[in-house]
Amino acid sequence: MKDNFTSNKRKTKGSDRRRFLQLGALSAVGSFSLFKANASEAANPTALPGSQPPLPRVDARFPCRIANGIWIIPDKRIPLVPNIGIVEGSKSVLVIDCGLTPESGQDVLTAAHNIAGERELILTVTHAHPEHTFGAQAFKGRARIYYNKVQRDYLARDGEKLLTGFRTLLPPDRVQLLDGIKVTLADAVYDGGHASIELGGRQVDLWTFGTAHSPGDQVIVIPDQRVVFAGDLIEERIFPIVPFFPPLIQAADINCAIWQAALTKISENASLIVVPGHGNLGGTEIAKQISAYLEATRELVASSGAGKKVGTERLGELESQIRDDYPTWERAEFIAPALRYFMEQADA
Repeated sequence: MKDNFTSNKRKTKGSDRRRFLQLGALSAVGSFSLFKANASEAANPTALPGSQPPLPRVDARFPCRIANGIWIIPDKRIPLVPNIGIVEGSKSVLVIDCGLTPESGQDVLTAAHNIAGERELILTVTHAHPEHTFGAQAFKGRARIYYNKVQRDYLARDGEKLLTGFRTLLPPDRVQLLDGIKVTLADAVYDGGHASIELGGRQVDLWTFGTAHSPGDQVIVIPDQRVVFAGDLIEERIFPIVPFFPPLIQAADINCAIWQAALTKISENASLIVVPGHGNLGGTEIAKQISAYLEATRELVASSGAGKKVGTERLGELESQIRDDYPTWERAEFIAPALRYFMEQADA
């Protein structure tokens, strides 16, 4: 990456730092599973029997300022809800991610309008998975939608398949949340690894790494405040989502080696605040934690001699070992897909 990824070291004001710390405390409100209630109870033994996670709708009523002119709408640790960013310039306001449903997209749009006033709105996404981009239809014709080319092409190719597949992840009484979704493509794209957006007195840098967690992952960097939005390249105290769910998402749509290289770049950055795709805010230490986890999981599979034909019993042993190694991390249902991905790679 170029030096402007790491150049600006200006500190945020003390009041912004306090808001940041308060936000972290307030958003630690519990852990729920992505899937149906029985999976939730397995991942969270304190859950009430038969309970379900909250509806995956963005609560955009109370954006939180984390730095000068930079806001987040926190995920509140609710499955299928991402952390969403709003970045102000004097002429334009950038929105980062938009939620799973048209209703979430509309709520995010309303929050962004309340901050932007008469300024132009621009929408980008950290990556093209449904909970980060399917709410974009609310922005169509009301904001400029700007992705990288790899994201746009992946969404055009597999967007409808992802929508169909997500219907199988929701309990029957929640499938209707996906009704009316229209896969929405960008109004404009950039090609290559980097683009800059001038918002008016503030530059925002978009960096893409190709295929990592997904095709076209990008991080959004606000150099003057040393803030990075990392999307699902980073989760905080949540097992990283290695989304190996064939036939919905194939191994070719993931590259953990590139993922780790991207995490190294983020770790080397002088960022004060890293906004993960899901979970609480942190510093560059959370990038290092995810990279270490991916490397440890790869090495565990390699040392065990396990390949993709490994029996269910062996997979369970490895999964249990990883869970014991990360006792404070949530969403243990994401361990098995990571193991299966590395097993697939070991046999390649």
